[in-house]
Amino acid sequence: MKYFLGIDIGKHNHVAALMDIQGELIGIPLKFATDIAGWQQLLSHINKYIDYKDYPSICAGFEATGHYWLTLYLKLKESGISISVLNPLEVKAFRNEGIRGSKTDRIDAIKIARLLRFGDYHEAHIPDQELIGLRQLSRLRVDLVNMTTKLKQKVIAVLDTIFPEYESLFTDIFGTTSKMLLSEACTPEAITAIPAARLAKLVKQASRGQYKEEKAQSIKLAASRTMGITISIDAFSLSLDILLSQINHLDKQIDQLDSEIIKKTEKMNTTITTIPGIGLTIAGTVLSEIGDINRFAGKDGAEKLVALAGLDAKVKESGLSKGKTKMSKRGSGYLRHAVRQAAFVAVTVSKDPMFTRIYQKQINKGKHKEVALSHVSRKMIHVIYSLLKNNKSYVPNI
Repeated sequence: MKYFLGIDIGKHNHVAALMDIQGELIGIPLKFATDIAGWQQLLSHINKYIDYKDYPSICAGFEATGHYWLTLYLKLKESGISISVLNPLEVKAFRNEGIRGSKTDRIDAIKIARLLRFGDYHEAHIPDQELIGLRQLSRLRVDLVNMTTKLKQKVIAVLDTIFPEYESLFTDIFGTTSKMLLSEACTPEAITAIPAARLAKLVKQASRGQYKEEKAQSIKLAASRTMGITISIDAFSLSLDILLSQINHLDKQIDQLDSEIIKKTEKMNTTITTIPGIGLTIAGTVLSEIGDINRFAGKDGAEKLVALAGLDAKVKESGLSKGKTKMSKRGSGYLRHAVRQAAFVAVTVSKDPMFTRIYQKQINKGKHKEVALSHVSRKMIHVIYSLLKNNKSYVPNI
């Protein structure tokens, strides 16, 4: 490459620094907006010094942080300019060299251009079009599930205030029967006011016959004797209505996402769904976060994948002081979360012999269950790597 274009990415504005092969700046670094006018401004700036026929001799680069870089990436790619999407950790390390510690968008753009010129970096992986779409849906699903969890915690807090006995009445207060009851009457006073025969019918229908008249009676009795507060009930009632309505809305959106994720994942004919705990929804997250498995080359390919999930060990020690080994939690939190979910199901629900043995071994050592699950997760990453590399189905290694 003859030219290097370092770009510091921002939400509203980017800064670009152009450098030649000798390391000399070409012109003054340009600040340009993220809209189409800004793109035209960047092209005009480049065209002052480089003919468009020489665009293939330009290497542009920026950090893969946030989502602001994607539109610029596609525009540069269309123009014929070579692009390197850089690992943020490497850029940070390079940026922090020196002792003065100066930092501006202009300085960052120049340092990125210099890093491109040296060529001592690893490029971040950019998935293909299908995987970009699948990643968008999978990440949104995780975010909506997290939002739902927070809303449920708020519901529990309100119920604990006005009807603390409610949680003991159901194994799952967000199950079908409980949700039906709360939609019908969400305060102890309202539940007590429902005629016994009607409440019994509602409970029986919602539970498909699982709960009988005795259940309805116990609910009414608990409501009539509750230790919950009786002041400002109208405010707490409205709060529950709004929270439950939001949860129901999010549940429908999550179902919609599940349907689309499953559809896209099925087209991939992946074998990782043969691993206990990995259904099509989790498989969609795993595949979209990993991308092309062939980029994890070498004998340590599986460990590279472990590092991508942030499940690799991080040790801190100084002199004679021995530090503790902890999970690095770098890389993709979405991948780490998905594999952890799969590990939990494989051990507690599927009771897979290999994963359960690993889990139990750590428990027998006195380790916390989360630590034991992290060991299962690491093993599962190795299994995922093997299956994707060899296109084989899962067989437990007992």
